[in-house]
Amino acid sequence: MYYKLSLNILIFISISILLISCGQNAAKSKLPDAGDSTANIAAVKELSKAIEENPEDAELLYRRAQVYANEKFLNRAEDDFLAAIAIDSINPLYHFNLARTLYAMNQTQRAAASYEKAILLKPDYQDAILKLADLYFVVKEHNKSIALLNKGMKLDQGNATIYHMLGMNYKEMGDTARAIYHFQTAIENDATDYESTLYIANLYAARRNQLAFDYYKAAIKLQPKNQDAWFSRAVFEQNLRLNKNALIDYRRVIDLNPENYLAYYNVGYINFENGTMDEALRNWNTCTQMNPSFANAFYMKGLIYEERKNKVDARINYKVALELEPSNALFKSGLERLK
Repeated sequence: MYYKLSLNILIFISISILLISCGQNAAKSKLPDAGDSTANIAAVKELSKAIEENPEDAELLYRRAQVYANEKFLNRAEDDFLAAIAIDSINPLYHFNLARTLYAMNQTQRAAASYEKAILLKPDYQDAILKLADLYFVVKEHNKSIALLNKGMKLDQGNATIYHMLGMNYKEMGDTARAIYHFQTAIENDATDYESTLYIANLYAARRNQLAFDYYKAAIKLQPKNQDAWFSRAVFEQNLRLNKNALIDYRRVIDLNPENYLAYYNVGYINFENGTMDEALRNWNTCTQMNPSFANAFYMKGLIYEERKNKVDARINYKVALELEPSNALFKSGLERLK
């Protein structure tokens, strides 16, 4: 298997392949034409002139690639990174930044291959290891991501980001116990890790475990103006029928973000269950004004109108809900009842 090839052989193969395309990439690295959209970028002008004088200077090509990448001319950046690599194929930094550019272009397979080359050339390249682990997480290759993170952990056992990313992988794989363990380890290494704290709270909440309250409190203390922890705690309280507490937290969410239509919807649902229909209707009207495509709110308004024998408004709201979600059997049943 190719995994058993020696490092020197792999480097030789990669150099040979890259040299084949050297002429093509160098041709793309000339001074931009006057009408080129990048021609007026001062750094590009300066570097392009230098490249014309020193076409085999990989560092100049690399620096111009960085300018292109920063200015979001990603195809140009790719060309220059490849040209730099064709000249100096054993510089891990070139492969690393090519990978970042390819990832930004949504070319994940090529990006992964470039990160792997960077790590091959520099086995302790922690940034490349974490970037590649994140890429594998995004494309749902969790076992590969975990293997890389374990490698990164050996290089830096106190890196909270590694434990957080391990927690994310295990969470997505449905292994709640390991996810909580790694999120907790992340917090032990970084007491300000808000995201890990909130994830633990949500995982405990999903189990209806009262420990969730401790972590919600800790998350809110870390970022009191972030609506996410307030909202998640309100949902947990609502699920536990702690509606008074939930209403307090939902009001806090609305104070922080008056456009949070889900908070209005959930407050409306609590009012609906409490029998305060006018208040529920006001909340759901606000919800549908903020998000006219939120079908559930239209259906709930239809329920209130149906309960009040107002078939015209009930039918209008049921029809809107069904138009938004034509396959929803619950919405269909609302219209059927009115017949």
